[in-house]
Amino acid sequence: MMTIHEYEKIYSSDCESFKELAKFSAASDFLSIGWQFVQAKSYVGVIRLPSGYQIEILPKLQAADEDLRGILIKMLSTLKDFSGKKFLDAELQTSRMPLYEIYIRIYLKMVLELVKRGLKSDYVLREENLKFLKGKLLVNENLRRNVIHREKFFVAFDEYSLDRPEHRLIKATLIKLLRTTQDNKNFRLASRLLTDFDYVEASNNYSKDFSAVSIDRTNHEYKVIINWTEKFLSGKNFTPTAGKLNAIALLFDMNKLFEAYVAEYVRKIFSERFTVKIQVSERNLFDNSTDYKLKPDIILENSSERIILDTKWKFKITEDDMYQMLAYARRYGTKKIFILSPAAEKIYHSEELELKICNVDLFDMNASIKKLPIA
Repeated sequence: MMTIHEYEKIYSSDCESFKELAKFSAASDFLSIGWQFVQAKSYVGVIRLPSGYQIEILPKLQAADEDLRGILIKMLSTLKDFSGKKFLDAELQTSRMPLYEIYIRIYLKMVLELVKRGLKSDYVLREENLKFLKGKLLVNENLRRNVIHREKFFVAFDEYSLDRPEHRLIKATLIKLLRTTQDNKNFRLASRLLTDFDYVEASNNYSKDFSAVSIDRTNHEYKVIINWTEKFLSGKNFTPTAGKLNAIALLFDMNKLFEAYVAEYVRKIFSERFTVKIQVSERNLFDNSTDYKLKPDIILENSSERIILDTKWKFKITEDDMYQMLAYARRYGTKKIFILSPAAEKIYHSEELELKICNVDLFDMNASIKKLPIA
C-alpha cells in the first residue's frame, strides 16, 4: 500500500503496480499521467487496483497521515450524497486503519444493520427432480430425465426462502472481503455475518443476480447495500470513470468536501442569527439571459443584511476568484464577502466591496468559523 497527498507524483520506480496504476490513470480523470510518473489531482480517497495494491490519497496539509485520514472521514460525514456516512462513527474518525479497510467496515456495518432488522425472505422459483409431485410438472424435462426413473417428477414450485439474488450477492461480497481484509476486526465481523447467510448460496453469476434485483418499497433498505456490493464485486468505481478497469476507486473532489464541511459548521453556528442558504442560485450574470448563473457557496441573510461566503480549497486566491467575488457583490447587492480557504488572511477594500480572505483550519473548524468577523 502507498499513501500520497494531493498533487503528489508517483514514479514508476516507487510503485510495484505502476502499469496497473497507469492504465487506471489513462481511463479516468482522477490522476494525470506523465513520462514514468502519475500525479494526483485534487481528489482524495483510495484506489484499489486489480492486483490488490492500494493507493491512498490524503489532503495536502502539514499533519500526520493518521490525522489527515481522520479529518477526511469527518468531512465525508458532511457530504450529502455519500450513502455510507451514517456509519462513520468516532471509532473510524480516529482510526489508524487504511481507508480501504474503513470502507470495508462501513459495508459490514450496513450488512449488520440489515441482519438486525431481519433479512427478507421471498418466494423463489425452484426446479427439482423429486420423488413426489409438487407445484407444476415440467412435462418435457420430466420425460427427458425420468424415462427410467418413473417414480420421480421434475417439477417447478415456489419456495419461501432467504436464497434471493440480493442475499447471494451480499454473501459473495462477504466471502471476498474476508479474503482481502487485513484488519482483524473486519475479519471477525465478516465471519460472523456469514453465519447469517448459511441458508444462502453465494452468487456465482454476478451479472445475472444483479439483473434479477428489483428495488421497490418492500425492500428499499437494500438499495444502498446493493450499490456498495456492486462496487466490491464488479470492480465498478464509486465515482464514474471513462473506460473499464477492474479497480475499485472511492475518490472525492476535495473542493466539494471542503464546501460541505464548511457549510455544516456555518449552518450550525449562524443559523440562529441568519437564514443560511447553501448552493442556491438566485441571480444571473446578465439581466436578459440565464446562460450564466451565479451560485455562491453560502448566503447569510437577515432583515438588515446579506453576506456571501465562498469556499476555495486553495492556498492562493487568484485574480479570477476576485472577479467572481465582484460579480457576486454586484448582482446580489452586498458589500460584504468572505472567502474561506486555507490561504493566508488578507483584507481588500473598495467603495463598493469589503472582501476578506479568512483562513480556515480543518483541525479546528469550530474556532475558525466562530472567529469570522460577522457582526
